Amino acid sequence: MKTKWFGFNRSELPLQHDKANLFLQISTAISVFLFVITLAAYFMISSVILSWNKNIIDGLTVQIMPSTDTLSAEENTMRINKVIMCVEGWSGVDRVRLISDQKIKKLMSPWLGSDADINALPLPKLLDVRLKNGKTFDYEAAKESLADVAPYASIDNHGIWLKKLIKSARSLKVLSLFILALVLTASVFSLFYAVGTSLRVHQHIIEILHIMGATDGYIAKQYAHISFVITFISALVGTIIAVVALFAVSMLSAGLESGLIGAASLTGTHWFVLCLMPLLTAVISTGMSYLCVKRTLGKML
Repeated sequence: MKTKWFGFNRSELPLQHDKANLFLQISTAISVFLFVITLAAYFMISSVILSWNKNIIDGLTVQIMPSTDTLSAEENTMRINKVIMCVEGWSGVDRVRLISDQKIKKLMSPWLGSDADINALPLPKLLDVRLKNGKTFDYEAAKESLADVAPYASIDNHGIWLKKLIKSARSLKVLSLFILALVLTASVFSLFYAVGTSLRVHQHIIEILHIMGATDGYIAKQYAHISFVITFISALVGTIIAVVALFAVSMLSAGLESGLIGAASLTGTHWFVLCLMPLLTAVISTGMSYLCVKRTLGKML
């Protein structure tokens, strides 16, 4: 007699009462939690590298040092415009923007305080220069050109020090992939252990079912059904805990963001992939359970 259990047909095998199920539930929840956290870290590192390549490598900063002489506002404006015209004439420059005093004050506020009067400080004026392609831009030619026109100005090339950061970030990506592979491997062995234990426990029932005409495929389907339910629910729990943890970390680190790590975020596509983990885990576990049972029964009987 077959009855319904979580929407699936339940056979004579009492699989829902297996002690191995608890092990499978806990191991699946933990594995999915670690997998989601690590995969989210991989996505965020990738977004940071992409942002660095787009916004920092394809850009540079020109510093216009303040004059040692007392100049009028008009003369200071002429000094700045002279540098802007020179920079705009460089090959490969997309656009040039003078960073406002308010923006500089905001950048300096962590060190000087929000009430600091930056006009009273000998701070340089800054030009944010966007490049069409930072990898092919001729920095040496730009430095020579700027030195001839405005020796009081200098170029700050972000790409020199950023290459080391990108190399380190890529190493973290490789490490995260290695961790994902370890978690996936541990999950596979946990599933095989739980299925193998259950088969040994119910071996006498399986032998009777074979005598009554049950095929290996019929028995494997029962294991596949119970595996789907257990792994889906467990993976859902692990995913929910991981998502809550990600939101908690995001809230706690909101005030610590800087220009370098501020791009460490998850897109809608990333969240969609993470939320698919319970279903993907259940589907993969179902297929693996089915194949594992058929293979094991072929050796046992």
